[in-house]
Amino acid sequence: MDEPIYSGRRVLVTGATGFIGTHLVRRLLSDGAEVHAIRREPAGTTRLPADGIAWHRADVLDIASLESAVAKANPQIVFHLAAYGTVGTQKDHDVAYRTNVEGSLNLWHALEPISCRVVHAGSCGEYGRARGQVSETTACEPTWFYPATKNASVVLLSTLARESGRELVTLRPFSPFGEADDTTRVIPHVIASLLAGETVRLTAGEQLRDFSHVENHVEAFLLAGAGALRSNGAIYNIGSGNCVPLRSVVEVIADAIGGDAAERLQFGAIPYRDTEVWEMCGDITAAKNDLGYQPTISLTEGIARTVNWYRGEPSVTY
Repeated sequence: MDEPIYSGRRVLVTGATGFIGTHLVRRLLSDGAEVHAIRREPAGTTRLPADGIAWHRADVLDIASLESAVAKANPQIVFHLAAYGTVGTQKDHDVAYRTNVEGSLNLWHALEPISCRVVHAGSCGEYGRARGQVSETTACEPTWFYPATKNASVVLLSTLARESGRELVTLRPFSPFGEADDTTRVIPHVIASLLAGETVRLTAGEQLRDFSHVENHVEAFLLAGAGALRSNGAIYNIGSGNCVPLRSVVEVIADAIGGDAAERLQFGAIPYRDTEVWEMCGDITAAKNDLGYQPTISLTEGIARTVNWYRGEPSVTY
C-alpha cells in the first residue's frame, strides 16, 4: 500500500498475539490506526509494544465479554485471526471446534449493533490434498481437524454476510513464515536447529509448498480491510504464487546460514507420513486482480530476514 490509509481508523484485532496478528498489529500502529485488541488475560508476555494498543479482556467463547469489548472499541474494521490449532501442540478437537466455529459465531453476534467490515482468516488446509495450484473455486476437502473447523467458520460467516449485508472478506494464507514464528513450524525449526550447530533430520523434501514471508500476508490483510470489495463474502488465496519443493526451501535456509549448515541436513532420514499432503499451492490471481495484492518479499529475502532475527540481528525487535 502506497500510503497509510489506516491513519485514525478504529480497528479491532482478535488473535493479536499470534504470529500473523503480531505483525499485523505492528503495521497498523505504524500506519496510525487506533488499534484495539482482545486477549483472555489482563496481562501477559507478548512481542507487541507496551504502549499504543487498547487491550480488552475478552474471550471468543464468552459472548458477554465480546459484546463489552466490541462496544468499547466501536471498530470500523475487524481482523478476526483468533484460532486454535495453528501449531502442532494444539490438538484438542473440542477446543478447536469451540474456538474456531462457535467463537467466530459469537464474534459475529457481538458485532451486530455496529456497522463494520470483517476480515476473516481461513486456512490453506481447507483444500486438503488437492493437487496443483488451487483457486478459490477448488472444492474444499480438509483432511485434518483444524482446517475442517476453519472451513466450517468460513461457510458460516459467508452465509451470515450474505444474509445480513455486513461486509466480509476471507483470506486463506499459504504457509506464512518470518520473524518471531513458532519454532514447531518447519522453517523456524530448521533455522534454530542449524544455528545451534545441530543436525536436522528431514524427509526427502519432495512436498510442494508456497511459502511466503509474513509481511506479504500482512499487506493482503490491510488491502482486504480497506479496499473496495468486488463481492461480499469473497475468499482469496494469499501467498507468493510460487510452488517449490520443501527441500529447496531448506537449502535456501542453509545457504543463508552458511558454514557447514548444508552438510548437517539429513534428507530422507524421516519417512513420509501416510497422511502426507504432497501439494499445498495457491493461485493468487484473484487477490491480485480484486485486492491489488502483490507479494514483494521473495523467498530468499524472507529467509534472510528470518535467519537474522534468530541470530539476534533483527532490523526490527519483536
